[in-house]
Amino acid sequence: MLSALIPKSFRGRLALLFGLLSFLVGVPTYLYLSSVYEEQLIDDQSDGLQALAKAAATVFAENLGERRREIELLSRTPLYRTAPLDSAEFQASLERLKDSYPHYSWLGLADATGTVRAASSGHLLGANVTKRPWFSAGLKGTYSGDLHEALLLSKVLGHAESDQPLRFIDFAVPVYDANQKLRGVLGAHIHWQWAKSVMAVVTPPNANDMGLGIFVVNKDNQIIYPEGVDSRLHLPQAIAEGNVRRGKFTDWGDGEPYLSAAAAMRDPVASTPLGWRVVVRQPKSIVLADVTKLQHLVLSVSVVAALVFLLLAWGIASSISRPLENLTARARRLEEGDEAISFEVAGGSTEVRRLSAALQRMAEKLLDSKHSLEAKVAERTAALQELNQQLESLARTDPLTQVPNRLAANERLTMEFSRFQRSNMAYTVLMMDIDFFKRVNDTHGHPVGDAVLRHVAKVIGQSLRQTDFLARVGGEEFMVLLPMTPLSQALGVAEQIRAAVHASSIPPVGNLSISIGASSVMDGDGNADTLVQRADQRLYHAKEQGRNRVVGDLTSDSPGSTS
Repeated sequence: MLSALIPKSFRGRLALLFGLLSFLVGVPTYLYLSSVYEEQLIDDQSDGLQALAKAAATVFAENLGERRREIELLSRTPLYRTAPLDSAEFQASLERLKDSYPHYSWLGLADATGTVRAASSGHLLGANVTKRPWFSAGLKGTYSGDLHEALLLSKVLGHAESDQPLRFIDFAVPVYDANQKLRGVLGAHIHWQWAKSVMAVVTPPNANDMGLGIFVVNKDNQIIYPEGVDSRLHLPQAIAEGNVRRGKFTDWGDGEPYLSAAAAMRDPVASTPLGWRVVVRQPKSIVLADVTKLQHLVLSVSVVAALVFLLLAWGIASSISRPLENLTARARRLEEGDEAISFEVAGGSTEVRRLSAALQRMAEKLLDSKHSLEAKVAERTAALQELNQQLESLARTDPLTQVPNRLAANERLTMEFSRFQRSNMAYTVLMMDIDFFKRVNDTHGHPVGDAVLRHVAKVIGQSLRQTDFLARVGGEEFMVLLPMTPLSQALGVAEQIRAAVHASSIPPVGNLSISIGASSVMDGDGNADTLVQRADQRLYHAKEQGRNRVVGDLTSDSPGSTS
């Protein structure tokens, strides 16, 4: 029975032998990839996710610890121990600390009765905070609070830029005098946007391609980072219970298993533990992507190898070694990049000529495929470059008014300041704010408010020169940069803009007005932001003096003086 399956010819037997060899090489390799290599890859990836979770937890904890230490060190300075609580130095001290770290939303000093005596930006000054958890806990010792919404601060800070509520982390420390008598409590609110900047430090650049999900979970197993996460996403029971098994996939309820890892975060204050953890996950399909690709490659190579072995066996059995050597040499030339090679050979048996023709067709198809692929790659590269340019433009354009946004404004300001440092070429910045814009929104609604913003942007743009630069840098705030323009000329441009806006009308609001602050670059300016801050101060004076006016650089130190 078995002998009937064995070919009688030498060519057939040699072909069968080569086929069995391909099978004996390919199958064990495929099985190895499907078991041993796959398990090793999963274990290695699991270790990598665990290392990433620990690194993220460490960075988070260290950052929280730094904030705690800053508040503690500030509370122990001579100012806080000895100065009268009504001293203006407390306000300056809090402002300096707030400016040193952008995520401090509020810093305040409350006396022992709970009355806020000093606060950053003057927010909540004079308010009674005795019912706030941070104050009551801060009377007893250093305190760190869990993530929460701050009702009082939300009222004074306004709405967040996103649709997420304002959320903060609290720190508080008691303030004692030289005799260790309690004077009050120093408190700080850190905006939760802090978590995004911290996570950017530890997130791999290719996290999206790797399908990595990094979450911060509180002691109640609620996902608190990232914000706006799908409400249907819940921690698997095993992870919630702290039973994360190395190399095992877990179902997160969205239909795909994930390889997960978790690391506990060290609490910044031991007496008030947060119980936070960092959880990292990666889809099974991405974890095993390399194994799957390698399996397909081995399978394809095995099939192709079997076909090639059959052809070679057929040729060897026909005793055509010399033509085969000739064909082999030509194949090597093709491998080295010689696209003009031909596989046509003179003489030889029918089998050799067939092999020659097959190799020739294969080479032509490979070259056609190569050229086609190169053309597609070039076409898609060009399309990708065009899309990147469009995205670059969108990232620097305000979607509502279609004028440049703050990012574009910052770039232009930096460029102009660098040019000033090189050539001492003066320029002026105009900061503009639509008067009573909140009243427009409250009276007519946000759609009308959006129409007013577009209208004002258009009127300002029509009043500028081609070389001038207009950007929307805030809700109803615009910035105009006038290159190569001293303040004396800039004030004329500003007045022209103010008059044009005031003369224009948009239903149902009617006539509008804007206040403008103007300032020119000075030799003593440390950076581009210094000029913008000075123009903002002039804008503030314009608002104080009754709005609908232009205020330039102060000519003296007396309040309200303009040029």
